[in-house]
Amino acid sequence: MEFKVKPRRSVIVYLHSMKQIRQLKRFGVVQYQSRQEHYVIIYMDEAQVQPAMAKLKKLNFVRRVEPSYRPDIDMNFGERVDKGFFKPQTGVPVDDED
Repeated sequence: MEFKVKPRRSVIVYLHSMKQIRQLKRFGVVQYQSRQEHYVIIYMDEAQVQPAMAKLKKLNFVRRVEPSYRPDIDMNFGERVDKGFFKPQTGVPVDDED
């Protein structure tokens, strides 16, 4: 039996009231809730994100639903350093304060 990692994504749900947080547990794992800012972060499988977002938007206590874009961002910054992404521009005068 081989272990497979399922791709997961977080969904940020902005609420009008924090009373209905228990209802959101059926969509995924409630990872974080901010009582002052009125939002909840829910983790769920990648395949469930789009159908769950459609259902969440229909709930009357939900203001806005946004997916997390972190899985879409390339986090390998070593290649960018090797390509010279972080090197200073040529032709720019350098101030020497000797």
